[in-house]
Amino acid sequence: MKIRNKPIFLSIIQLFGILLINSDRLKAENYNPKIDLIWKKEIKKDDNKNKENIIWEKLGKDSIENYFFSDDHIDTNDKLNIGKLESKVNSLNRSIVLNKYLFTPDVAFIVPLGFKSNESKWDFSVRGWNRRPANSKLFAWNNGDAVGHVNYQLLNNKDYSFGLNLGIRSLYYGSNSDLIGSSTKFGEGLSAGFRWDYALSNKSGIAIGAEQLIDFDGKTDTGRDIYLTTSRAWFGKQDSLFPVYIATAGIGTGYFALQEETQFACTDLFGGASVDINKYHQLCWGPFGTVSTVFNENFSAFFEYNNYSFMIGSSIRPLEKARITFGATIAESFDDYNIKNLNEIRWFSRISLSI
Repeated sequence: MKIRNKPIFLSIIQLFGILLINSDRLKAENYNPKIDLIWKKEIKKDDNKNKENIIWEKLGKDSIENYFFSDDHIDTNDKLNIGKLESKVNSLNRSIVLNKYLFTPDVAFIVPLGFKSNESKWDFSVRGWNRRPANSKLFAWNNGDAVGHVNYQLLNNKDYSFGLNLGIRSLYYGSNSDLIGSSTKFGEGLSAGFRWDYALSNKSGIAIGAEQLIDFDGKTDTGRDIYLTTSRAWFGKQDSLFPVYIATAGIGTGYFALQEETQFACTDLFGGASVDINKYHQLCWGPFGTVSTVFNENFSAFFEYNNYSFMIGSSIRPLEKARITFGATIAESFDDYNIKNLNEIRWFSRISLSI
């Protein structure tokens, strides 16, 4: 029997021999030939012979990832199953993105995540809290506080990213000027900050950043929120992306250091924290953290300690890159973290959209 396509036959034999000879090395280094060695079929037209030839090309690890996760190659079912390959976790503001393409709901409210940022250029969010004066209803606004944030991704590569953020402290002008947050007019409290993050692994990262670091008009009332944070993810099932368990811990200033008993390393750096526009506060550091579960691509729940308060919340994803978060503040620092009763609990919410 003659083999007409001898080059292809020899290539197959050579490939088999390479895999056989190097099987121990592949096993020792935890390589998966199905992932690390991919043959891509490309069609090249031969103008002289007017026929199609098959060209085999060995792809590197980065090329494999781009091929598998490209928009032309991947569909919705693939996005749910790519956890079987090599799952990667990135952050998008207070949410996470799995394997670059699968967006999920928020996993924190105030606490910043430590994962390397996703490649999305813009993220817009509006968050708010109500107030609970005596004999008020739970879902009444009661001269609450609303804040706007814009995040822009300036630099993003394989291992780290760098971005800028703009804060609008006042999106609501309350009728009670004695309350912090209600005395500023709409659009006041302009500030800016930054964020640099680094991927420690596919499932962990560290970030250094600040929100409201530069105050443009002297109307920012919650301080310079400088932070150092780290996050870690665990996958509940080996053959699926969900559930995902997230833990975040870090230290920060401003809003993250409002409880005096937890403050440390207080300085006059940057002119203090300016937590209250009517008073001076030193720039102190305090601890924060969250634990959360992403049950699927559309629903998550979290428990957060941001130093000022303890919160429980959940988040949904009504659109691919939109998130809605809602929850309750169950204890606050000014009340020594005493658990609130039903007449004292305050709600919080946020709407976010990335581009």
